[in-house]
Amino acid sequence: MTGLHPARERIQRTLLFALGIGALIFGALLATGDSGWMAQVDQLRGPFGWFTVVVGIGVPVTYILLSRVVAIRPLLIIAGTTSMVFMAVELAWPWMMHEPFLANEGKPWIQGVTAVHATAAAISWPRVVGWVYPLAQGPIVALTQIQVREDSALTATLDGLGAIIYCLIVCGVSIAVIAAGDRQDAAAAHAREQAALEASRNTREAEQRRINAIVHDDVMSVLLAASRPMPPESLADQARHALASVESLVSGRSESRDYDPEELIAVVRSTAAAIDPAVPVRYSVEGDAPLPAGVVAAFAEATAEALKNALGHGGPTCEPRVECDVDDAAATVVIADHGAGFAASRVSPRRLGIRVSILERMRTVTGGDAEVSSIPGQGTTVTLVWRRA
Repeated sequence: MTGLHPARERIQRTLLFALGIGALIFGALLATGDSGWMAQVDQLRGPFGWFTVVVGIGVPVTYILLSRVVAIRPLLIIAGTTSMVFMAVELAWPWMMHEPFLANEGKPWIQGVTAVHATAAAISWPRVVGWVYPLAQGPIVALTQIQVREDSALTATLDGLGAIIYCLIVCGVSIAVIAAGDRQDAAAAHAREQAALEASRNTREAEQRRINAIVHDDVMSVLLAASRPMPPESLADQARHALASVESLVSGRSESRDYDPEELIAVVRSTAAAIDPAVPVRYSVEGDAPLPAGVVAAFAEATAEALKNALGHGGPTCEPRVECDVDDAAATVVIADHGAGFAASRVSPRRLGIRVSILERMRTVTGGDAEVSSIPGQGTTVTLVWRRA
């Protein structure tokens, strides 16, 4: 699991990767000629000439690597900040020249990569910036050319209009693709919420059925027997059984039969096989103390939910595995994977799958507990544990 917007983030990374390749190509094409950066760096004051190359081409080229290794938030900060610094470089260009005009009627070379930085702005900043940035390129390109070239204002204006059209096209495409990712994330989030609500509903229904069974089979039978003129001699035993059933409901202990440790292992293995037969299950048993049926049920339900999460959100290489250890003091089931992982602080409170179906499910039984630990990019580990009182 990743963040709250996995599809959007994948698209942003892909766009920045492609942008880095584009910057590399543009940098090569704009290297030579009267309007190339190699001819113009010396026409600018001090280090400003090479600074324009670093900002205009150098940093965008690094997106090829950064899009693969840097977290999405700092990656967007780098791209967004660079796009704004690039605009400042455009505005400062006329005042940083040694001579009033560029040699051989050249055009500022950075105007050849305006689309690169406009696209970076559309990817990194809110949508309004993605539309305003390319519109601002028109007057910036035109006014800069008027100041640094000895040609007519008409030519500069046409170049400005061309910059607007080109930048709007690439920015519009980027914004549309990112919006598609947002819709995919929204649909996925809705589906997860519906699944979580369904799991919560099923849990409540199962508990309600259990309550109804106890009330009908145990409590009501005792009350009916006690209301008879001649109560049966077994009434006291029935009353004690009813009280034990109510106590098991409150404490989380099942009134059903106990399970041997080997039977718990069998339940965990069958649960994993039902989710995905390829999931490996390692187990060890030391001792023969039985486990309450309610505890075994909680292990089975929480294990199933953890495996569904791993296979559904961990990615194609998550490779989940299950480990089960039982002794006379405790039972532990660990579900671990090598998937995408997630940041717990970024999980929506409405995502009930983990909280209801794993954490709370284990904590409803006496002695039960659960823990979920995850690191983005390094997988997730779910630990289910039950300790004897």
